Amino acid sequence: PNLSELSSIIHQRFDQIARDWNSPGSDKDKQTLQSLLATEQSLLAEEQKRSRDLAAQLDLAHRQIHAMKYQRELHRRARGKHPLYPERLSVSDYGTLWSVVWEEYMPVEYTAQVVFDNDRTIKPKGWADPINVHKLDWSARSSFEGIICFDSSGHPLNPRGRTGMRGRGLLGMWGPNFAADPIVTRFNPHQPTQLQVVAIKRQDTGEWALPGGIVDAGENVSAAVRREFTEEAGNIQDEEGRETFNQLAEELFASGEVIYTGYVDDPRNTDNAWMETTAYHFHCSERMAKFLPLHHGDDAAAVTWMNVGSAQHANLYASHREWVDAVVQKFESLPRTGMSSRPSDVGLHRLKHSHFPVNLLPKAAKGAQHFFTPRSSKSSSSKS
Repeated sequence: PNLSELSSIIHQRFDQIARDWNSPGSDKDKQTLQSLLATEQSLLAEEQKRSRDLAAQLDLAHRQIHAMKYQRELHRRARGKHPLYPERLSVSDYGTLWSVVWEEYMPVEYTAQVVFDNDRTIKPKGWADPINVHKLDWSARSSFEGIICFDSSGHPLNPRGRTGMRGRGLLGMWGPNFAADPIVTRFNPHQPTQLQVVAIKRQDTGEWALPGGIVDAGENVSAAVRREFTEEAGNIQDEEGRETFNQLAEELFASGEVIYTGYVDDPRNTDNAWMETTAYHFHCSERMAKFLPLHHGDDAAAVTWMNVGSAQHANLYASHREWVDAVVQKFESLPRTGMSSRPSDVGLHRLKHSHFPVNLLPKAAKGAQHFFTPRSSKSSSSKS
């Protein structure tokens, strides 16, 4: 009998034995009951083991589904369109995984001419790697995503998987290209509960984005963050306005918090070249919120204080929305002041001293190193 049937039999026998406890033959019934109870315990133990095994299988399935969801969400734009790129080979969510055998995979080959023209081994002050990937010293390069893996021809492989395009596209470096992205926020002086973030309109795609850019060779990331903000949001012509901007920027960038380091789901990415970044958060004081002037530079078509929660915020370029959302979570965890939904000044001050996760996205699958040749590396910076 199964466990349910056996339990029913035991309870019936127990009721009968309880009625005839002192009658002749009760000792035999007691032995029978003990035997039945032992059998029930054995079946119960087996059933519990099967339940544990089933729970483990369900947990594994949930983890695999969760991993596939992240793989899709964190590697979606890199498989999409870019206005300056040819059309990519279409890659499904499952097909992105390098661990999936795809013998017919024939990605589009594309590297922009501007990248070839800026080969630093040929052109003085060039910002791009040479065509020959074997000329590079990979021991001096690293990735936030972990070990850099390579295909059979020695080209680095995108840690998030296939993109439908080989080569470097518009990116200068083989492998990771490092950027710095400042997330500058304020509360709207005319609507104190509305959080805003500085955003620029990109020249290449026309999308709204954070005012970031590539880290120059040998440049400190924190210095790059301020430089990029100044170039893209502080291009002020009159001397008085420029002086005001520089003074307020000096105060603004005196402290900040790293919100994210790692892979960027960028439409410029290819199978062999991809963007990685360090995103910093800087919050304006009330004085800065009122007087910090903004004016777009040559790399941006426009600059604005964008309302967090708006349609523009929801459609920010690449992974920028996720980083702004992480800042929102920081504010939501702070104490509030009176009737206002705005965090207290004490809470804002705590932003300088609190610790937040450096990487909000999952690391590249450890299994990747079993399929490709890993090479150790140290550090790297690049310009594109």
